[in-house]
Amino acid sequence: MKLRLLISLFLLLGLYKQSLAIEFEELTTNKGISFWFVKDSSLPLVSLSFTFRGGAVLDPKNKEGSTNLMVSLLDEGTENFNGNDFKLSLKENGTKISFSAEKDKIEGSFQVVSSQIQEGFWLLFESINKPLFEPQEIDKVKKQIVASIKIDKSNIQTQASEKFNKLFFKESKLSRNVKGSLSSLKNISRKDIFEMHKMNFTKDNLVIGIAGDINPDKAKKYVDYVFGELPMLGKKRQIPKFETLAKGENFFEMESPQSTVIFGQRGVSRKEENYFAVRILNYILGGGGFQSRLYKEVREKSGLVYSIYAYLIPFENDGVIIGGFQTRNETVKETILKVKDQWNTMKKEGINARELRDAKTYYKGSFSRNLTSTISIASLLKVVQYYDLGRDYFKKRSEIIDNLKLKDVNLLASELFNKNDLFFMIVGKRDI
Repeated sequence: MKLRLLISLFLLLGLYKQSLAIEFEELTTNKGISFWFVKDSSLPLVSLSFTFRGGAVLDPKNKEGSTNLMVSLLDEGTENFNGNDFKLSLKENGTKISFSAEKDKIEGSFQVVSSQIQEGFWLLFESINKPLFEPQEIDKVKKQIVASIKIDKSNIQTQASEKFNKLFFKESKLSRNVKGSLSSLKNISRKDIFEMHKMNFTKDNLVIGIAGDINPDKAKKYVDYVFGELPMLGKKRQIPKFETLAKGENFFEMESPQSTVIFGQRGVSRKEENYFAVRILNYILGGGGFQSRLYKEVREKSGLVYSIYAYLIPFENDGVIIGGFQTRNETVKETILKVKDQWNTMKKEGINARELRDAKTYYKGSFSRNLTSTISIASLLKVVQYYDLGRDYFKKRSEIIDNLKLKDVNLLASELFNKNDLFFMIVGKRDI
């Protein structure tokens, strides 16, 4: 009986590991667009996730917010639909389309029920290829963004994040606010919006993942239909390594019973060989919720914060570690010292074997959450391509994590974490 149970457990473990190794096809269309594809007919849905390299870093000086404004107008009127008709057609055809402008890219997602696939892809084609950017729609969306910026100015957490980015990234274009400013929005013309559309939607800066109830030939046909006539830039856009990042502290006065603090230092790029080692170190330090060292030391033992966190933002060629907390105005200095203490402990002492084992277990187990729907699978296919992690990534991921050795991880901790490299942006009322 025990032997039979043991054999069953091994079989289940083998099936589990196989389920995490996604079997995908790499397809190329007649117009030369490559993408990764998974056929899944368990539900009558087709999901597409795509990214265009570009984003807010392309905004002209004094016209920051141009890309975000352009993206916000993609469902506000096309060659064959006004804004209301377009949104109504999405509902009638079981289709979801979303776009978001980020600092270094434009993200898009698309879902359609299989029975309405032709109508759904037509709507996606219209939004990407045929937006009209009518003056009245531009004015309407500008007003919406202006209202959003004004709300942001009264939100202490948003202010802390914006001011952190502006100072921390120094001369890098990543310091820009994606929404722009009240003054820069006034400078953006209809011509500028068309120009940002042309600059951002380029075929050779496009990455696509598709999963769902569609065969490969149809997938290729619809990819060409939607993206095939976009212009070519002639090169792949990349964010270069940061020359310098801010260190120390900066304060911004804002009336509030609590201060919000955002902090950070340089991290690693997603392509780095030691990325997972850094991810595990950060999980133990501040990314593991109630189990993290920062939470236990600063929240549980000292009672200085309600929550405290740290996370990685990896780019293609560089990366940062960002954290944050809120605390009473009079305890800001004490809390910052606690954070620095934990940074210093990580540098000098590293982590122990139990922490490494638990973090490995978490990251190997959490991966399955990416496989719960066709849209999450499509997104995962896209991300692996975007960072050029390799066709064998899904097979190697668990092995990479398993092979992390305590000695090597702690050596990396001693090299990466430095309390003197941290930058703290404090927004609140100064304690005198």
